[in-house]
Amino acid sequence: MFDVASVRPSKEGSEQRSNVPLDAGNVYSTVSADDARTAASGFFVATHQPLWRYITFAYKLSGTQELSFRFSMFSGVPKSGAPFWVTGGFDSAPAYFDISARAPADTSIDQMRLMMRALLAERFHLQMHTVEADAPVFALVLEKPNVLGPFLRVHPATDDCKTPVADLPPVCGAIAHVASSEPGIHLGGRGVSLALFASSIQTMTGIAVITRPVVDQTGLSGLYDFSLTRIDVPGGEETASENAANFTDALRKQLGLRLKNAHAPLTFWIVDHVEKPSEN
Repeated sequence: MFDVASVRPSKEGSEQRSNVPLDAGNVYSTVSADDARTAASGFFVATHQPLWRYITFAYKLSGTQELSFRFSMFSGVPKSGAPFWVTGGFDSAPAYFDISARAPADTSIDQMRLMMRALLAERFHLQMHTVEADAPVFALVLEKPNVLGPFLRVHPATDDCKTPVADLPPVCGAIAHVASSEPGIHLGGRGVSLALFASSIQTMTGIAVITRPVVDQTGLSGLYDFSLTRIDVPGGEETASENAANFTDALRKQLGLRLKNAHAPLTFWIVDHVEKPSEN
C-alpha cells in the first residue's frame, strides 16, 4: 500500500499530466529526454486522468488489452464490463480524477503498479478478473526468414539510453511518436521487444485501420530499435482500408515484417465491480 494517498474528482479544464508513465511502453505522443520512466522516487502525482488510465498502469495492460477494455470491439472477446464513466467513448469524455500518493523512495515502478491496484480496490472498490479467449488475430512475422528490414535492428548493448539517436525516441523502453519535418507519421522504438511492438500496433494505427489484435510470431527475442514512417489519408472509416494498406506496405518495406491471419489465445481483463471514489 501507499503510505499516503489522495483521490479526488478532477476540476474541469485541469492540465492532464503524470510524473510516472501510465502506459506499458506504448506512448501516444512524443516523449521527452527527461522522462526517466521510473517510479519517481516513490512520489506519484497524476491529474485529470480517466480511471482507465490508472487501470492501465496498475494492471500493466498491453495496447491490445487497453483497447479491448475501453471499446469491447474485438471479435470473439467478452466485453470488459467497464461502465461509460470509466472508459468514455469516441466522442464523449469519461470522468476524470486526480491521484497523488507517496511510497518509499526505493519503490520500483512494478511495485508501484501493485500499490495502485490496492488503492483502486480501496477507493473505487474495483474488482477485476481475467478471461482467456481464442480470438482472430494478425500474426506479426518476418517477410523473409532471418532478414530484418532496413529500419529494424538489434538494440546495441552499448547504448546508454541517454545519448540521442536520430529517428528514435530519446529514452529506452518506449514506442512513441518522433518529431520530424518530413511528411507522414513518424514512430520509433528504442530498446523494445517485438511483443510490445505487436501489441502496440493498433494504438499506433487505430482499430479501424488494423481490425484485429496483433501478436508477435517472429520468433525473435531480445530488444530492438526501429523507426517507421506511415502515411495516413484523412477521412476516418472511409479511408481505413487505404491506410491499412499504407501501413502494411511500410511495415514490409521498412521493417521487413508482415501481418498474416491467425488465431491465438489472448488474455483480457473484465470488471466485476467498480464505484465512484470514496471521499479522502
